[in-house]
Amino acid sequence: MPTAPVFPLEKYMPRSLCSIFLLVFAGLMSVSVFAQEHDQSSGQVITQKAGGKSLAVVDPLDRPAVQSHAAAHSVLLDVTKAGNRVVAVGERGIIVFSDDGGRSWRQGSVPTSVSLTAVRFVSAKSGWAVGHGGVVLHTEDGGESWTRQLDGIALAKLAVERAQNLADSPGAKKDVAQRLLADAQRLVTDGPDKPFLSLYFENETTGYVVGAYGMIFRTEDAGKNWKPWMDRVENSHGMHIYAIAAVGKTIYMAGEQGLFLRSTDDGMKFTQVETPYKGTYFDLVALPSGEVVLGGMRGNAYLSTDQGKSFKKIDVPIPVSFSAATVLGDGSMIFANQAGQLLVSNDKGRTIHPLPAMGCRRRNADDRWICRCYSGTAKCGRRRAW
Repeated sequence: MPTAPVFPLEKYMPRSLCSIFLLVFAGLMSVSVFAQEHDQSSGQVITQKAGGKSLAVVDPLDRPAVQSHAAAHSVLLDVTKAGNRVVAVGERGIIVFSDDGGRSWRQGSVPTSVSLTAVRFVSAKSGWAVGHGGVVLHTEDGGESWTRQLDGIALAKLAVERAQNLADSPGAKKDVAQRLLADAQRLVTDGPDKPFLSLYFENETTGYVVGAYGMIFRTEDAGKNWKPWMDRVENSHGMHIYAIAAVGKTIYMAGEQGLFLRSTDDGMKFTQVETPYKGTYFDLVALPSGEVVLGGMRGNAYLSTDQGKSFKKIDVPIPVSFSAATVLGDGSMIFANQAGQLLVSNDKGRTIHPLPAMGCRRRNADDRWICRCYSGTAKCGRRRAW
């Protein structure tokens, strides 16, 4: 009987990263298609009739997430690190965290039940999560408890106020101001039904949240106040923004219908850059050396080696839409797709090829792992510390 092939998975998936990727695979597809769930939140108590009686149902926007022993097995849509802690967010306001590399999980206290789509930390204690209903949450204790900083009701008011001020200012471009005002008034009319899909914080005070219909807000005081930033972005058609990343003072955003935006002045102005692809980009990764990789629908990926000024197509052997991407400590890029597959680039995005391993579990006391692979079962070497 042939022996299983040996594959050094720990090179790419050190410690518990295998299990963490498995933990979020079920939800990665949901990140790409934000419209799978519209919470239609209004911030009010909804009255429903059941059996002839009126029942008061608290809106998901205001209903705290239910505490559950099975929280870690719910659909989780994003995962990140807070120091040595792993924090994951997902449907119905679920936030879980692990201090032992994913072996056990605890649930955080969250003031909302809307689905959460993305999470980032700037330190071991300070982090933000975003999601449906225009929700922005903040934690100062590593994810154990969260407070709401922004929601779709408040952001709509901010957007109207900003657009009205622009329309009334001398020298304003009236057509642009009127478009922004109409978009802002639509946010009020529609209610808080639009999700944030990604976020980026450059430090503990300054950051951005981005999402559907071109929504982008910026804070300069750790989220105490948020400013509408749509008038700083060349996105007149209000395309969805799915990803944001930065290297130094250069910030990149990518989204619907080939949308790619770049700011070289620390976010003061975002300019649209044409790319060869007109489909949707769901992910982007950027390296300090100037490479930017965009991952989109049906396995389409594009590489820029000049900080996003121009792009060329990367040959990807699997025609499945990308759903997540990250850069590891050694500079290699890991991508996930909607088929639950992992791909890697070890040459700064010039080539992308699939990883054969799909998931891992510890085999025995010598700390070796057994991995489920597309080609069968493989033995993995010892884990290295994350």
